[in-house]
Amino acid sequence: MKKSDLIGGGIFIALGVFIILLTLGFPTLEKGHPGPALFPRILAVLFIAFGGVIFFRGGKGEKKGLEAETREEVLVPKNYFNPIFVLILMVAYIILSNWLGFYITSTLILFLLMIKLRVSYRRGLAVSILLTIFVNLMFAKLLRVPLPIGFLGW
Repeated sequence: MKKSDLIGGGIFIALGVFIILLTLGFPTLEKGHPGPALFPRILAVLFIAFGGVIFFRGGKGEKKGLEAETREEVLVPKNYFNPIFVLILMVAYIILSNWLGFYITSTLILFLLMIKLRVSYRRGLAVSILLTIFVNLMFAKLLRVPLPIGFLGW
C-alpha cells in the first residue's frame, strides 16, 4: 500500500467533486448549447476518474511475485529541469500568444515539448500542427472561446 498514491488520488477525487459542486450554480444556455459549466465539469470528471485509478492502485498493495530481497526501492535521479522547462514554456505562451497568435505559438510550444520528449522532428511537427488545429476547432469553433489572433490575423 502506497500512502502517497492514496493521498494523491483522494485529493484529485475531492477536487473533482468540489469543481462539480461549484459548477452547479453556473447558468445554462437555451436549445441545449454547452454552457460555461461544460469544460470545468469535463475536467472534474477526469480528475475523479484518474484520481480513482491512482487511489485504487495505491490501495492494492505490493505486486505479486516480488521476493523480499527484490523489493528494494529504485532510486530515480531527480530531474528539476523538466518542470522548470514546462513553466518557462507556459510563460512564453502567455507573453508571445498575443503577438504571434494562437496557431504559431501553440505549434511552436508543442513542438518544443515533443523535441524534449525525444520525438522525431517530423512526427513532433505533425502532431503539434494537428493538435493545434484540433484545439482551435474545439475552443474557437465549438465552444466559441476567443483565441489570440496575432500580427498575421490568424
